[in-house]
Amino acid sequence: MRTVPKAQLKFLEIVKEHSERLRTIPFEQLKGLANEPIEHLTVNSRPATIATIVEPLKSGGVRVVVQGFMNMRFFPGKRVALDGFYKYPDETMAPMPDEEFHEFD
Repeated sequence: MRTVPKAQLKFLEIVKEHSERLRTIPFEQLKGLANEPIEHLTVNSRPATIATIVEPLKSGGVRVVVQGFMNMRFFPGKRVALDGFYKYPDETMAPMPDEEFHEFD
């Protein structure tokens, strides 16, 4: 049975926590995060990045995607972690459908 490396689990947790924090930010403030710089971090000695993508919707809401990349340990390539949601001016939220994440791989 193959197990998931600890660094990958930790990285997925970090991306999820980042997304959960963004969900608590008021809509107007969240709209202003569209040009946030990429966050660089190290997870168990592996370089990683997390980007916050905020895109306006025709409905007046925003689509928020947290996109993380972490270098693989023994092979070239990167692990990808994604989370996202929609938020609207009335502060309601909706989950982002899984199929939309393919735009960000």
